[in-house]
Amino acid sequence: MYKKSINIKKIAVITLASVLFLGGVGLIQKLLDDTNNEFEDESVVKVEENDSSVESEDSNNEEKVDETLASPVEDGIGIVRYYYNKEDSSEKQEQSLILFEGVYRPNQGIDYAKSGETFNVLAATSGTITKKTNDAVLGWVVTITTNDDIQTTYESLSEVNVELNQEVSQGDIIGISGENVYESDLGNHLHFILQKGDTMYNPENFIGQPLISIS
Repeated sequence: MYKKSINIKKIAVITLASVLFLGGVGLIQKLLDDTNNEFEDESVVKVEENDSSVESEDSNNEEKVDETLASPVEDGIGIVRYYYNKEDSSEKQEQSLILFEGVYRPNQGIDYAKSGETFNVLAATSGTITKKTNDAVLGWVVTITTNDDIQTTYESLSEVNVELNQEVSQGDIIGISGENVYESDLGNHLHFILQKGDTMYNPENFIGQPLISIS
């Protein structure tokens, strides 16, 4: 009888130990699962944040690439003197020379006019006003410089609406056309120059083209 009681106690102890062991294993597994779930959730959040920042950077790059060189004047205002190009016909070359103080000089920009009328002068690019000066020969002169060192210069202005170091957006009115001594034969006009670094370009060839094509 005594031995039977001992056997029953042993069975009870073994059973209880098994239950506790299995319960402990289940608890540990649950803790591990919960921990893994937490790590997985955190990983997903980080990936989404990274994707968002990449998309933002891509959008900024696209906006920068998408800007093209715009006309510095509104529709209906034509070119009256062209950029001098030795490859042009002799007739167009003659129209691209400036007579000043008895000497003919090649035109390094293009000139716009509208039958002697004044007109608004527009920013052909976004950028910073890096020059604003009232020249005795050229009239008011304004230069806009982009982040890529592309410069657009506007000469023969009678009025200027911007300040030095001001940030402007493409299409902003920066001044009003006027007259100057250097090209007095044109009367009221705008002289428009395009360059990058020390290199001059024919603006007519790049209007409507991406700024990245100017190199």
